[in-house]
Amino acid sequence: MRRQVLGFLACVGTVLLCAVGWCESPGDAGAVTVGTTRQVFLDDYVVGETKSVRRVLHAAVRHSGNPVVAPDRPWEGKILEGPTVFWDATLGRFRMYYWAIYSPEVIYTCYAESEDGIDWRKPTLGLCEGPDGGKQNNIVLRGEGKQARTRYVALNPYSTDPERRYVALYIDNVPGLTEFAAYSPDGLHWKTIAKIGDLRNTTGAAPTPNPAFFLLEQRWDPTPSHRCRAIWRTESADLVHWSGGTWALQRMESDPTEMEFYHATSHFLGRQTYDGLHLGYYYPFRTFAEGKKLPDGTRLAGTVDTALMVSRDTIHWQRVAGTQPLLARAPDGSWDGGMVYMHPELVVDRRLRFYYSGWQYEHSMEGKNSAAIGLATLRLDGFVSLEPEETEGIVTTKPFRLEGTRLVVNANTRGGKVRVGVLDEGGQPLGGFEVGRAAALADEDGLDLPCRWEGQASLKTIRGQTVRLQFELTRSKLYAFEVLP
Repeated sequence: MRRQVLGFLACVGTVLLCAVGWCESPGDAGAVTVGTTRQVFLDDYVVGETKSVRRVLHAAVRHSGNPVVAPDRPWEGKILEGPTVFWDATLGRFRMYYWAIYSPEVIYTCYAESEDGIDWRKPTLGLCEGPDGGKQNNIVLRGEGKQARTRYVALNPYSTDPERRYVALYIDNVPGLTEFAAYSPDGLHWKTIAKIGDLRNTTGAAPTPNPAFFLLEQRWDPTPSHRCRAIWRTESADLVHWSGGTWALQRMESDPTEMEFYHATSHFLGRQTYDGLHLGYYYPFRTFAEGKKLPDGTRLAGTVDTALMVSRDTIHWQRVAGTQPLLARAPDGSWDGGMVYMHPELVVDRRLRFYYSGWQYEHSMEGKNSAAIGLATLRLDGFVSLEPEETEGIVTTKPFRLEGTRLVVNANTRGGKVRVGVLDEGGQPLGGFEVGRAAALADEDGLDLPCRWEGQASLKTIRGQTVRLQFELTRSKLYAFEVLP
């Protein structure tokens, strides 16, 4: 069954991850909470000690039939941007909201739907006037200033009111960059409930972890010597009142001087996580210092990729693999060879999907540029893997209370193997669960490979104890582990 997994309910490559705190020495010895939540290795939350192991980022793979949605209607112009996609189980289909830039002054939010998320149709809705004055189009939102661009559209987890079944946050230039909140009973007929204003300078109360809603927004960073973009974070309990402004991502001294952060996106619901992590998709903007600029020094020329950052509270964000791309722009001359803006993940048939806006040329090619919507994929949990630096390596987790009875791993052991041992809180092997007694996971590639030990030792016998797991990796890739009930 195709679905979008919520936390509450071809460009292939790898790069070494230089994550903050990643080292070959004992980590924080404090116990962590694992429960029966799948544990991925995007940060060091569960990693205690490592030996001869590196963390590797895997780039998303482009769909061979890209672009999956292209501008082919008179009101769409040449540029499609900002795809928001989710699976609506009530209707049994994927729903997409995207911007159609008819002209710099006229931008529509349009709607498409699909049973498989690959072949999309643009239904005639009869809701909003297009440039010809008629309503025979798929325009779903115009906005007060006629430049409505949806940031997020989602099923609303915070209300049982049928009139508020769907929630949206959108922007419109009335004037400048003004945020609006809207609700809908069907995802098509929208009622704006708040004209919020410009959130790029919102401060207010201190930020709170995992609020009902949060927004990542571009803001001008005052620290570099030239006018430079960075990422600001705000929050809300009701979509109307916003506060908790704080920096999510700024330039570091190690970043190239031409690097800016054009924007970022994430699922905007504080409840919605990927196995306890908020995933942020940010856009490294590699500017051309000698390229086109505005009179105030704002750089307009440059290329854009998509990179990954993570947070466990929506406040503190950590880059994954520096600015190495999760999705890089395609070669020059490709339909997506200038800029790529990836949007938040969906889990479909136990695989990751990402919809993105791909632009043919770099940022300053305004009148010449075109853009369409593409699809890229990864294996489940496949953002990063832990791998031996050479042939063999060891990963030991931090202590955690064992709350299940079975252990599975997401791993690729083709040409190698993985063995898993269970240690006590102090790091000593538990009898019957030593690594040497573990059945090797060899020449397999699976999302839920079961871990077993000689003599049919069962985790039921040590359930409730505080333990560590020790993974011995031989020419293999470890993506995640999960303790099952």
